[in-house]
Amino acid sequence: MNIVVVEDSPVMQRVLLSQLARVPGLNVVGLASGEPEAIELIGRVRPDLVLLDLFLSPGHGLKVLEAVRRADNPVKVLVLSNEMIHEEYRQLGEKLDVLAFHDKGEGLGRLLADLHRVVAEHTLPPA
Repeated sequence: MNIVVVEDSPVMQRVLLSQLARVPGLNVVGLASGEPEAIELIGRVRPDLVLLDLFLSPGHGLKVLEAVRRADNPVKVLVLSNEMIHEEYRQLGEKLDVLAFHDKGEGLGRLLADLHRVVAEHTLPPA
């Protein structure tokens, strides 16, 4: 399963890349730190999954997701943020088909569990 990571913090990028390397079946195919770069990268490589930070420099993760959905890209998305995720973001995320929201402050355990689940579901043979 191919994944693009959209994260503007170099420190968090390194942490995420290290953790993602431990998920069997997951292949990081791109890394972006800002909104315009992320939109272009996701459109170009068409990954199966995007790990998307909400607050980017420059830009905002939900604007990335809106652009991706306008381009009719059905990519799966997990959102990651170190800010409190407000209800309005959750509601918009649901409309844009976000699989789950994760708080960086709570650690990466739940995120990694979700990644393992998504990869396993992706690799299951069709019923």
